[in-house]
Amino acid sequence: MHSFTAPTSKGFTLIELLTTLAIVAIAASTAVPAMSNQIKNNRLVSNANQLQSVFKFARSEAAKRDLTILINEDAGSWLVQLEGETLQEFRVSHNDIAVTGLKDMTLSRSGEAEASKIKITDSDSGTTDYCFTILTSGQSYLTKSNRCS
Repeated sequence: MHSFTAPTSKGFTLIELLTTLAIVAIAASTAVPAMSNQIKNNRLVSNANQLQSVFKFARSEAAKRDLTILINEDAGSWLVQLEGETLQEFRVSHNDIAVTGLKDMTLSRSGEAEASKIKITDSDSGTTDYCFTILTSGQSYLTKSNRCS
């Protein structure tokens, strides 16, 4: 008599495949919103750092050249100027980001400036706003803050 042996199967069953797809779908649905929020936060902090960098550049140019440097506000951008020539410019890189508090400013030869607070915000309430503070000494710092007053 012949004994019956079941054939060995190779591969995945339909249930195993559907279970794996369900796990991947759940993981993806939680990762996508977190990644989107991270991109918005990175965009915001990038603009805040760029604004601070432009101000520090202007301050260093004033000290290096031993001249007064002008920072002119022009339609939401900041222009670092010396004798009418634009040395550097800050412009917001994305439509969802708003910078409030930009104004014309003069940096003295010693790097002193008018005290000012500039708020960098995003249209999304899930992101953290930034406040760029300039002291009369010309020193500046950037803080995470929902209030900038």
